[in-house]
Parts: sequence; C-alpha cells; structure tokens
Amino acid sequence: MKKSITILFTLFILTFTTGCTITPKYRVTIDAITAPNTTLNPSTYRLKALDKNKDSNSLRFQQYATPLAQLLHEKGYLKVEGNEKAKQIIYFDYGIEKLKEERETYIEPDIITFNFGFGYPYGSFGYYDQFYHPFYYRNRYHTYTNTYYNRYITILAKEQFDKELWRVDVSSVGESKNLRKIVPLLIEASRPYLGTTTKEPVELVIKEKKDEKR
Repeated sequence: MKKSITILFTLFILTFTTGCTITPKYRVTIDAITAPNTTLNPSTYRLKALDKNKDSNSLRFQQYATPLAQLLHEKGYLKVEGNEKAKQIIYFDYGIEKLKEERETYIEPDIITFNFGFGYPYGSFGYYDQFYHPFYYRNRYHTYTNTYYNRYITILAKEQFDKELWRVDVSSVGESKNLRKIVPLLIEASRPYLGTTTKEPVELVIKEKKDEKR
C-alpha cells in the first residue's frame, strides 16, 4: 500500500512540474596567458582562422566569428579589411570533439488497471452492476546512452612579426552539439580574460540568455 501511494505521489508531482521552463546552464573552463613584460592596448586587428583547414572567408567561419568581432569592438579594437595594415592578427578557432559515452538504466513503474464486477437482481428491470478498478504495477527497465562532447574556442593574438601576445582557451563539456548556440556563450565567457593571465584554469557556470535560444 505504501509503495502504491509513493508511486501515485510521484506521478502527481511529475504531471504538474514538467511544464516548468528551466534555463540551460553550462560549466566552462577558461585558461588565459599573456606574454610577460608586454603592454597591451586595443589596436587595429585582422581576424583569421587559426585552423588551416578552416577558410577565414567562409560563411560558417564568419558566422562563428561575428560575436568575437563584436566583443573586440566593444573593447576598443578596430577591425581592418583589405590591404590595410593591422597591429595585431587575432586568430580564432572553434570546434567539438567526442569525449565519452555513458550507458544508464532506470526503472519506470508501469501501472496497470483492470475491471471486474458482479451483478444481482434490482427491481424488475434487470441487474445492478458494481465494478471494481484495482491496479497493480510492474517495473519497466529503460536503457539510454549519454554522449558527452568537448565544445571549445581558442583566441590567439599575434603581433605583425608573428610573436604571440595573448591567448585564451575556453571549453565546456556537455551533451549538446549545437555550436551555433554554444560558441557565442564561450566567447562571452572569455570577455574578462582577453589580454590577461590566469594562475590556473578558471571554472564557472554561465546561463543561456533567453534571446539566445534557437
């Protein structure tokens, strides 16, 4: 009896809570380094792909790099095009790699009802039927697989003579493969760390903004 009450209560809670909206959260790791004895100021820059297999002029790269260009603009950097000289070349990379798969099994109670009844004479018109609706439950086992991915970005700034000035690596492990949603979040997480050095990787949790949902 106690088990039956527990199951019914659980189903009641699930029924009235599944409609709630939960804002996705992402745990990110940030690692930043800057060349020692270097004075950094916002300057003119050119944005290029760090990965030689990515085309800086491709629509896909431009899509992912646009939030970075906007962030740099807000920090005072000026992007140059064409043959104009830039004081810094900022390289950008993004990607995803499969880390692991985990199999999990959970138990779901399957409630089964059935009817039975009996009748006895009632007046002169027939029978009065009385029905019972008992139930019992059995366990149903479900197995599913979780796949985890490392989603990452790298921002690397070099001077005109190819000397590295600063670098920021941001990554997040999770199940989503939607880079169009996650890359802008990683870029935003890098904001306070551009041109700085972290003593050790910084871990924090960021929330997805409502207007970023797709």
